Amino acid sequence: MHLHYTFKCMATSFEKIKRSKALDIIKNVISSKFLPFATAAVFLACYYLGWDIVAVYYLGIVTVLILLLLEDISPVISQLLFLNFFVSLKSVSISSADGYAYYSQTAILVQMIVIAALVIAALLYRLILSCVKRKFHFTPVFFGICTLCVAFLLNGLGSEYSTPNNLLFGFVMSALILGFFAAVKDNIVTDKKFYEKIAYGFMALSILLIIELIVAYATYDNLFASGTINRYELFFGWGGYNHYGLWIVMCLPSALYLAGIKKHGYLFTAYSFIIFAASMLCCSRQAMIVAAIIYPVCLIILLVKGKYRIPNLCITAVAVAIGIILICIFREKFVAAVKAVFENVFVNGELNGSGRWNLWKEAMHYFEDYPLFGAGFYIDYSYAMNAVFLPATCHNTILEIMATCGIVGLAAYLLHRVQTVICFFKNVTIERTLIALTTLVVILMSLLDMHIFNIFPTIIYACLIAALVKSQEKATVTDPATVLKNKLAAGAVNK
Repeated sequence: MHLHYTFKCMATSFEKIKRSKALDIIKNVISSKFLPFATAAVFLACYYLGWDIVAVYYLGIVTVLILLLLEDISPVISQLLFLNFFVSLKSVSISSADGYAYYSQTAILVQMIVIAALVIAALLYRLILSCVKRKFHFTPVFFGICTLCVAFLLNGLGSEYSTPNNLLFGFVMSALILGFFAAVKDNIVTDKKFYEKIAYGFMALSILLIIELIVAYATYDNLFASGTINRYELFFGWGGYNHYGLWIVMCLPSALYLAGIKKHGYLFTAYSFIIFAASMLCCSRQAMIVAAIIYPVCLIILLVKGKYRIPNLCITAVAVAIGIILICIFREKFVAAVKAVFENVFVNGELNGSGRWNLWKEAMHYFEDYPLFGAGFYIDYSYAMNAVFLPATCHNTILEIMATCGIVGLAAYLLHRVQTVICFFKNVTIERTLIALTTLVVILMSLLDMHIFNIFPTIIYACLIAALVKSQEKATVTDPATVLKNKLAAGAVNK
């Protein structure tokens, strides 16, 4: 009781500080929908200058300010989008045995730990504050996530691969998903401005990604081999072509959402085709496949439900025509590029997919050996390799959970998946469809890769699910003028 009173007094004092004029200016800046574009500019500059630690400081400071100063912390989601991109090409090397030497330096490591600790502390503060103010509400999805986290913690129980690392990684995954979900859900306001801010965040991220891809195509010496694209050379420091593919495809729904709500939305429609082209040119097979699924769905929604349909339809028709013409003109190069990307899907008449088929079979063997709790996260795959802290995976969410967490994990994941689907269909709107489609990109691409176990996408996934749950209840109009207007309109209809 005393601890509760002390925390409430501290929170009250802090609220008084937050109302000062100087902080009002800061709050206006960090709550602006254009802040992500400034973040993208900072990250691009730091990427090409090799100032990784500067990018970390910038993101850490802005994130902490949002968490501490704003009542509605929704801008933090747009900032967290850039969390994956602070690692520059100058700081890492995939050709060196000590490729991450920059991050092995004690000075750099300590600074990053301190910044991460401050962000976590601020996040916990908001979570505790929402509980103290009784803003936190339990939902079925929350309990479903708790069940999934328990399954993660029990991974590999009783198997020969059971190690402390399994428990540690299970704890990290649980803390990320449950922590960010719980902290974000009841500290955001999911009004029209919220979705616009999220969409602008993805637009800013897409600009960063497209610029880095253009520079890569213009400057990488070994990118073009044998008259086609050598996709294995597409490395960006923070990740390779498959990582790039995930983030660029996630930007597609936002572009077409803005195209449907803005007066000059046709500009976003035109820009969406550039994003789509980037998702093809990154040469990630799963990006190509998922973009080919998600993009037409988004276009149909835009042309059926969006505003200014005729301009958007004209832009779409022109873009499709240009695409067909370019494919016809460069037919031979196009066919060669597609063949190069998909050349090892089948090897000697057997399914391969860059070794995925063998990984999936191994995952099933682990599941058969340890069906209840799985074999644990740190199992040995013949093809996949551990990446620093991250364990090797079989590049498929469902099979990976079966292999590592067994039936318990699979049941928990399916429960979580069903709950999120039900949550969406309880209140289907264009805005919530934006969140659902962006989340669907992560889910679909994780069926062919390890994204959902890759820390940074996990954080964004948790935030998106939090937004989906927060917006589940249908909005009620409380403004007196609007209520009166609706009543008069209803009376006129009845007459």
